[in-house]
Amino acid sequence: MTVPSARIQGLIDQADQRADEGDFEAALALFEQALELVPEPWSEHDEALGLLISLADMQFLLDDFESARDSFLAAVNCFEDAGDELLVQLRLGQSLLEMGDEAGAVEWLAAAHKSGGAKAFEVEDPKYLAFLKAQADSA
Repeated sequence: MTVPSARIQGLIDQADQRADEGDFEAALALFEQALELVPEPWSEHDEALGLLISLADMQFLLDDFESARDSFLAAVNCFEDAGDELLVQLRLGQSLLEMGDEAGAVEWLAAAHKSGGAKAFEVEDPKYLAFLKAQADSA
């Protein structure tokens, strides 16, 4: 089955525009529509990685931390290098912390800090970097 790349790209462009406007719900819906056009297994289609990450980011921004975690883990499970992506590390760690999984949060937030340093946390709520530093101080 051929992936309808032009249609997917159109949905991504619309979703990115909605996200830039702060309409994360509309962006999420568009990213979901685009992902539905990608046949499974997703691991065989490069488009799926970016879509999963974008979709999960919108879920995080909408405070749907469980869905964000699940989407980020789907990306990590489908794509060998997804766990090396700074946004995946950061948002997965943040989602886990929001869900009360401190051990999982430390692992992913530490990976984000290793990948991007304190700069990776610059525009994020300071509680995430403070949590990571507190964990390092108590170790």
